Amino acid sequence: MNSTSDILIIGGGVVGLSIAIELKLRGAAVTVLSRDFQEAASHAAAGMLAPSAESIADAPMRELCLRSLRLYPDWISKLESLTDRSTGYWACGILAPVTATPDPQNLPVLDSLPAHWLDRSAIHLAQPGFGSEVIGGWWYPEEGQVDNRALAKTLRSVAEAIGVEIQEGVAVTEIVQQQGQVVKLRSNLGDRSAGHYVLATGAWSQSVIPVPVQPCKGQMLAVQVPSSVSPLPLQRVLYGEHVYIVPRQDGRIVIGATSETIGFTPGNTPAGLQTLLNAAIRLYPTLKDFPIQECWWGFRPATPDERPILGDSLCDNLTLATGHFRNGILLTPITARLLADRIWNQAIDPLLNEFSWQRFLHPSNARLSHDIASTAAPPPPTPPPTQPSMLQFSTPQIPQPLPTPTFADEPLIIAGREFRSRLMTGTGKYRNVAEMQGSIASSGCEIVTVAVRRVQTNAPGHEGLAEAIDWQKIWMLPNTAGCQTAEDAIRVARLGREMAKLLGQEDNHFVKLEVIPDSQYLLPDPIGTLEAAEQLVKEGFAVLPYINADPLLAKRLEDIGCATVMPLGSPIGSGQGIRNTANIQIIIENANIPVVVDAGIGTPSEAAQAMEMGADALLINTAIAQAENPPLMAQAMRFGAEAGRMAYLAGRIPVKAFASASSPLSGRITE
Repeated sequence: MNSTSDILIIGGGVVGLSIAIELKLRGAAVTVLSRDFQEAASHAAAGMLAPSAESIADAPMRELCLRSLRLYPDWISKLESLTDRSTGYWACGILAPVTATPDPQNLPVLDSLPAHWLDRSAIHLAQPGFGSEVIGGWWYPEEGQVDNRALAKTLRSVAEAIGVEIQEGVAVTEIVQQQGQVVKLRSNLGDRSAGHYVLATGAWSQSVIPVPVQPCKGQMLAVQVPSSVSPLPLQRVLYGEHVYIVPRQDGRIVIGATSETIGFTPGNTPAGLQTLLNAAIRLYPTLKDFPIQECWWGFRPATPDERPILGDSLCDNLTLATGHFRNGILLTPITARLLADRIWNQAIDPLLNEFSWQRFLHPSNARLSHDIASTAAPPPPTPPPTQPSMLQFSTPQIPQPLPTPTFADEPLIIAGREFRSRLMTGTGKYRNVAEMQGSIASSGCEIVTVAVRRVQTNAPGHEGLAEAIDWQKIWMLPNTAGCQTAEDAIRVARLGREMAKLLGQEDNHFVKLEVIPDSQYLLPDPIGTLEAAEQLVKEGFAVLPYINADPLLAKRLEDIGCATVMPLGSPIGSGQGIRNTANIQIIIENANIPVVVDAGIGTPSEAAQAMEMGADALLINTAIAQAENPPLMAQAMRFGAEAGRMAYLAGRIPVKAFASASSPLSGRITE
């Protein structure tokens, strides 16, 4: 390209600004159209530069990240030399602590970046203040961080200083094309045109063209180290199993982040912040005494395969730079370099082919999910005469999002352990082991409760249970069924912990606490349950108590440190459904720990009802085990739980005492 060419960049975040700067320094006349600078995802990130700590195993993605990481020192130096601002770049290294011995099949990718294993004593010496559950971790000395907000401001300052025109408040609504060329952009402030265009609008890309980019909400918060504390207690990034903790050199500590597929739903939520705080304090307890400085949220641009979309489009003069998901800050310098090479010098790096939008036109692509492959049209035997519909750029005013292939939800966290499934099942009452195995698989559950006393005595249906279930994939929840007193329940809980250890779950301290002296109605003893829970919590158990739907008892159990509360919907095995809706609703509204509805659910619709109320999870056994086809019922319960959870997150319409027409009354045809 020659110096008279002009380029319009849609998007004023770090990706758009960095591309603008790179092109301007090569001689281009560049204009950036920014809808809202403060709303860019770069303002809501943590700024980690962590390709190894994040265990990026996909080869092309890892290569892109590593190349970008290597660019960072010189790139930052160049930016800071062009302005008086600091980006907060800090090659502080990253510690990735773990609470369980690493799976040999899932070790970090060791290539050009060094990674060192630290055992328990070494990691606690390297970073004092870790929680007692940390048994070791990986040290990545060549990774680090940049202050993402400072970086965004520096990029904008540099762009303005070198002559990039930035037009703020311009929301592009449509890209108009003719004969394979973009001819103009339509926006809220009128039409714009240029010789070449770059789309860098992140999570908002679908409002301009129908690319497979969806928003993924992330909630975050920051605490501040008091000025009286010196030196700073945390000098390196902590990349935990459920949370990351990023210390800044000014004493600010960033904690993140949730991952929520709920569209552009704004705001911080108590549940989201609680999840982050619980995980962060569990990993690094010192944080509990630092004042909270700020809470915020942002929207990451996610693609189905979590790779960005870079390079060419169906229009010769439109370049795509979107879908960076969690790695937008890390990938900024390499994105700017590769796309500037392509646009200005017509030099296309072979690596760009791995990130082309065209990969989404081929359902056979192994990186895409089965769900996407099953819903996409098969490729035609001959090239189509018209352009594929996915990237037609004359977009309706209200873009239709791509169908979500699978329901994605933030994880269920119990006692610091993360689970994707919100349905728990049991092992009792099945007619045979095969039905039990099939049902567990069909349910998609990750937690299975086991009656310790029945396993001890080889009760019918419990013979060979250790061999029947893959305990490397299923988390055992020992229960104290059959215990009539607190003392008996405490003794059986201790046996259950040892049983879990024998099955390879050394760090399993979970127990489902049941104290049931009543043999007719099988109602739990509230006093005995509370007494046993207090003792077991002191002994380090993660206690999941089975209780009547008593809001006061539930709150008391939470206060003494139980990991969840498990109110019954109706008597065990009765299949009566939820008979105490009001009390369970009160428990849910007041709980700061997961609420698991246990007992009485008989149908998938009742499972959905419990989840629609806001329950965090369900435990269902009899309704599955005693069904005519247990594996099929297990799958139905799974779908019911998922449907109820989705409905709860979506938010139902208000209940009204009057009708409300679905169709508008204005514009009717009249005689």
